[in-house]
Amino acid sequence: MKRLETERLLLRPFTIDDAGLMFNNWANDDEVTKYLTWPSHKSINDTINILGEWIQNHEKNDFYNWAIVLKEINEPVGSISVVKQDDDIGMVRIGYCIGRKWWNRGITSEALGALIEFFFVEAGISRIEAMHDSNNPISGKVMAKCGMKYEGLMRQAGRNNQGICDDVIYGILADDWRTSKNGSPD
Repeated sequence: MKRLETERLLLRPFTIDDAGLMFNNWANDDEVTKYLTWPSHKSINDTINILGEWIQNHEKNDFYNWAIVLKEINEPVGSISVVKQDDDIGMVRIGYCIGRKWWNRGITSEALGALIEFFFVEAGISRIEAMHDSNNPISGKVMAKCGMKYEGLMRQAGRNNQGICDDVIYGILADDWRTSKNGSPD
């Protein structure tokens, strides 16, 4: 899994040494996990266990899960990953979360923008999508800021820590992304 870098961020694979910061910065916060599919961690052992699984999966060619490291403090403040992949159509679905302390600072959109560029330029993906609970429109603003287009509302199509929810889907195609970057298709 490739390390990615932006002006303020380093996106890198997790290590077991990230357990304490992950637990304290976002994984134990019910407000952060409110619209996610996994419950907040009740103990550091929950975090250590999930990191152990992720670290084992880093060896797989199709496993993508980055720690979002804020350079100014040199610690992980969230995560961003591929939550679904369909090789037949060249699609990845991205999911992300970030600690509450770092909300509304453009960090998540900066990380998502880096992944969009990576998957279109280096990985040859054709379509990137992301979804959010309709009760969490801030997540959709992150997607729109990165050039993703609203594609629809799927009623009672998801389940998260709030129960059954309406999913909102955003997507972006490689051709559209290239056009927006260059002013014309490649």
